[in-house]
Amino acid sequence: MRGGLGSVADAGQEPLVTRLTMIWLLLTLALLPVKFAMLPHNVNLVDLWIALAMAPFWLAFLLGRQTIVSTPYLASMWLIVLGSLLSTFASPNATQSLIVLIKELFLFAWFVTITVLLSRLSWPNLRLFLLVWMLIELLHGVVIIGEFVSPAFWRAISEFGGQPVTAADYRPSGLFISSAAGDYNKAAFFQILGFVPLLLAGLSKRVTLAVGLVLFCSILATGSMGATVAFACGLVVGVTALAVFSNDLALLVRTVAQLVCGAAVLGSLLLFAIDKSQERHLESIIVGRVDKSAGSRFDLWSRGLGVAFARDKPLIAGIGPQNFREVDGRSNQLHNDMLAFFVERGPLGVFGLLTLAGFAFWRAISLVQISSTDGRNFGLTSIVFLATLVAVLVESLTHQIFHARELWLVLAVQEAFLYQARSSSMHATSSAELKAS
Repeated sequence: MRGGLGSVADAGQEPLVTRLTMIWLLLTLALLPVKFAMLPHNVNLVDLWIALAMAPFWLAFLLGRQTIVSTPYLASMWLIVLGSLLSTFASPNATQSLIVLIKELFLFAWFVTITVLLSRLSWPNLRLFLLVWMLIELLHGVVIIGEFVSPAFWRAISEFGGQPVTAADYRPSGLFISSAAGDYNKAAFFQILGFVPLLLAGLSKRVTLAVGLVLFCSILATGSMGATVAFACGLVVGVTALAVFSNDLALLVRTVAQLVCGAAVLGSLLLFAIDKSQERHLESIIVGRVDKSAGSRFDLWSRGLGVAFARDKPLIAGIGPQNFREVDGRSNQLHNDMLAFFVERGPLGVFGLLTLAGFAFWRAISLVQISSTDGRNFGLTSIVFLATLVAVLVESLTHQIFHARELWLVLAVQEAFLYQARSSSMHATSSAELKAS
């Protein structure tokens, strides 16, 4: 087994085991956007569902002697854990830091688990997984757009989730309603990651374009400036990577033409589908908040740097995970993953985060290189991973997304595709050598 993924092919599994695995995976997808039923310490329903099967899966891994320790992300995870643990001793609220650390260990274990499971799936089952994920993203996007078009629908969804709302809170967030105002930035980030299953599932171009327009409209409807900018940056990088790796000018021209046509269709739909009040509302939540949002971010980051370089704090350690609020005395987090790691986990935690991001980009580029030179693999649609990681990087500059389950799901799917692409390439090479001999 290579790369720390499962060595048993899906065809060699018992049918019942395969079915139970698929049920667990698909229900995990269905619960990802459900954020209105929060448990103590911000535990979600999806965490309970994940925990339900973690022990049986790991028992199966151990009994089957699966090699799962060589995934490159493990080194980064241990650096993050070590930096977090050291910082906990300097934390004003060590209990809070330990809770965060335990939750992150659980998150890392889930990432390894789902990476192994996805890598063992046959292509039909993996495609089913992608299709269900894409469908959930589409339905959630429709809910967000419905909330934007109808304030009454938005109010009904919010009250169903147990959150009283007022007109001042009016920003659609789908099922991300763990707070009174709704977690619209997290909802927008969730919608961005929906382009991964959309482009990998092998749908027709018309269907892909139609679903992509719905996802993009749902991002706009949340009014998240960070997500909109992140999507634009990812799109630019994706088109640029297509030009670099495809060596096919006609393909590049067709792709750009399709994007232009899609933008024209979207503009026309928005022009005729929304009234003046909705147009003003969209403008106010996206453009009208620029000065206020930017000013609050700069002030927040300045306070964070002040805490990081305080003389009474050890240089090697941070103030402990999730402890900036305690030290700052206000209710806001730092809204920047890199700065939050530096302030709360110290240089060791930052180094762990940087190496994790580096591994992710390295794996994405490796997958594109394999796919662009071997037509039997997944083709240039694998560029979506590189584009998505750029969008993630940009999003992390203004929001803290490290704990987002859907982000780690993207990394797990990337590992599964890379494993299968390498296996296919190695099989093709071996077959060619046998024929030559």
